[in-house]
Amino acid sequence: MTDSQIYDLKKHLTYQIARLQAKLSAQASELLKEHLNLSLSEWRALAVIYNPEVETQKDVLLAMGLDKGQISRTIKRLEKKELVQTDKSTADNRLRKISLTQAGIDHVDKMFPIMMKRQAHLQAGFAEEELEQLFDYLHRLEDKSGALNIEG
Repeated sequence: MTDSQIYDLKKHLTYQIARLQAKLSAQASELLKEHLNLSLSEWRALAVIYNPEVETQKDVLLAMGLDKGQISRTIKRLEKKELVQTDKSTADNRLRKISLTQAGIDHVDKMFPIMMKRQAHLQAGFAEEELEQLFDYLHRLEDKSGALNIEG
């Protein structure tokens, strides 16, 4: 192996993002376990469904960017905990309408201020322009993470 083939992991973008994502997920999971006994995917689904524009399970799927099976399992767990309810759409039998129960709304109302304090903590030390630039970089990376055709 030559020097050019050895990765400097501190400069390897996907490695650094994966490490950061793991730490952020662990931090959020601890908060959720402490306050609501929810998994991170359950919390994210509740937060997405809380949005009035999200009306179907498909909307949740598109908003969260996870695969259909993961979303389905998460929603089933939330139904079992009586935090969401689903019904077949009267307009289209293939769609399942989804909404929060009162208990689900209460969970989001309880946890949202805590998660916003976490966001403020994570963003502290960044100027507004730096945050805008960071979000721009992240959106550009997300765009680049689509199809890739590299010939070897």
